[in-house]
Amino acid sequence: MNKIFKYSMMLIFSAVALVLGSCTEEFEYTGATIDGEQVYFSNTLSSNINLSPNANEVKIPINRIQRSGELKVDLEVSTSENCAVSVPNSVNFADGDSVAYLTITYDPSTMEMGRYDEVKLSIANADYTTPYGNSSYTFNIGLSEWETLGTGLYHDVTFANFYGLEAMTYNVTIEKNINKDGMYRIVSPYGPNTSFYTTYVETGTMGWANKTNTSIVINATDPDYVYISGDFYPGTDDGMASSGYGVMHLFSIVDYEIAKGSSLESLKASNPELFGTLKDGIISLPQMSVYVNFDDSMEPLGYVDTQGWAIALPGNAFTDYSSSFTYTGKFTDVAGNNYADGNITLGADVANAKYIVAMDGDDVQAIIDGIVDGSVEATGITESGSVRVPITESGKYTMIIVTFDEEGTMKGSSATTFEVSLDSSASNWQPIYTGTFTHNVEPAFITYSDESYVGNPIIGQITEQYSTTMYQDQNNPTKYKIEPWIADGQSLTFEMDADGKITFKDVNTGFSHQQYGTLYAGDAAVLFDQPEAISSYYDKKSNTFVFGTVYYIYQNNDYGWLGGAFETFTVGQAQGVRPFKGHKMLSPKMFKTYSKLNIKKSVRKTAVQKPTLKRAKFVKK
Repeated sequence: MNKIFKYSMMLIFSAVALVLGSCTEEFEYTGATIDGEQVYFSNTLSSNINLSPNANEVKIPINRIQRSGELKVDLEVSTSENCAVSVPNSVNFADGDSVAYLTITYDPSTMEMGRYDEVKLSIANADYTTPYGNSSYTFNIGLSEWETLGTGLYHDVTFANFYGLEAMTYNVTIEKNINKDGMYRIVSPYGPNTSFYTTYVETGTMGWANKTNTSIVINATDPDYVYISGDFYPGTDDGMASSGYGVMHLFSIVDYEIAKGSSLESLKASNPELFGTLKDGIISLPQMSVYVNFDDSMEPLGYVDTQGWAIALPGNAFTDYSSSFTYTGKFTDVAGNNYADGNITLGADVANAKYIVAMDGDDVQAIIDGIVDGSVEATGITESGSVRVPITESGKYTMIIVTFDEEGTMKGSSATTFEVSLDSSASNWQPIYTGTFTHNVEPAFITYSDESYVGNPIIGQITEQYSTTMYQDQNNPTKYKIEPWIADGQSLTFEMDADGKITFKDVNTGFSHQQYGTLYAGDAAVLFDQPEAISSYYDKKSNTFVFGTVYYIYQNNDYGWLGGAFETFTVGQAQGVRPFKGHKMLSPKMFKTYSKLNIKKSVRKTAVQKPTLKRAKFVKK
């Protein structure tokens, strides 16, 4: 390419040299004359005109190249039915003027707020047009219910949580509704002139879909129950339409539930976790704010994790009153007392915090409220660090942390579920088989790591296999384990009855997520509460153990499915899988990515699996 450019320039310079070097002829040049009036519409005119409720007219500029003489230009005017504005069919240029203004009039008192009419203007006389400009102009015009409030800050986690990208904070234009206090609109927060667009669209990481509905409307009329209103398109195209992705479409969970028959007030009472808050100029949105699909429908594929999504209204700044807990393991002292060890991390603006460990099934919100009002006693801390709390029995626990500012005002909270096992009964594990374990999970939700994985399983759509060993507990012959499994030191424990039916649930994979908590594995039939079905079993003919595995998280007394597949342990060289006759088998469709099934509740309680633009941040404990 550079050579072609170089040679082309050499030819041009040679031709110029020949012309300049010739003395045999003289050349005269006369500039082109302008014929006709050359009237046109500027190509910089907006396709959307917002009318002011405090005015009754708006002017549209029309240009001409020829300036001499007065000129009346007739226009062809086309409008949508029952157009609310009055558009003249001609415009007059004064002598010497290159611009004339078409005055469109309207009565704001009779107009419907938010309704826009389409208007098309065309220069009627073709002799007045010019090949150098537009001879027509089409636009939408209406009385906007929004006015600019100013520039605010936008903390995006939608793309960070869905695609595994880095969370960003950047400036956005924020509007307010002139008719309804507490309604805000974030103007195209992923579009041109934003840091997101510069970082991901202009660089080619994401395509741009040219959607028009790209602004986010937020209903904060009740500052204690804030939610996204309506639907919007971020405007991006991830280029993965063949995999079920493509152009992302997001829409309000609250609005969806209302459309299905719930009332706003009933949702506030029964599902407060669907709402965010507006406090001190900061809009904070919850983990479950929006449903997602990749078509133009209003049916959810699932929800996008939006934990941490926030907007700072103009004149305000973000503060960090966050908290988190990471469980690091069980500790037993010389007296035989058991403890759960972990690390608490506090945000930079936290003055002090209180924490308490709750049992599985406890009302987390009631405990938070009790810590705030003082009716629940909790341990106080002023900085991040390690903690040790006494544990008296095996089970699931929740670390609840409440953060405060210098004035003692509660500013945030977190609840992290973890599991502790105090089982000290001696198992007599004896190896019974060596064989090959095959993982079929897709898509990925565990990353590569510097630690030693067994065959690097669960890394995408590529089937992963590795050699491992199956053990049986000689003290309890119905109990088995496969070790290593997923990673060195990890085990898949399960029970198998005399008919070869395998069951297992809440098996700790050894991986965790900073937001989701521990990653568990379980049998599909158990988790889908279908006891009559068989999803995990031993096939005697092929000498193969089949595991209908679901990988999931457990938070706030609810399960969230991250992926699933049929996986196998094959003894020796046996190949193939055959189900037991007479059993009701779960279909492979149970494990299809984007399945609308959930373990206990509807799809609307299930986070959608993320594409693998960047691997999700699961890390080995």
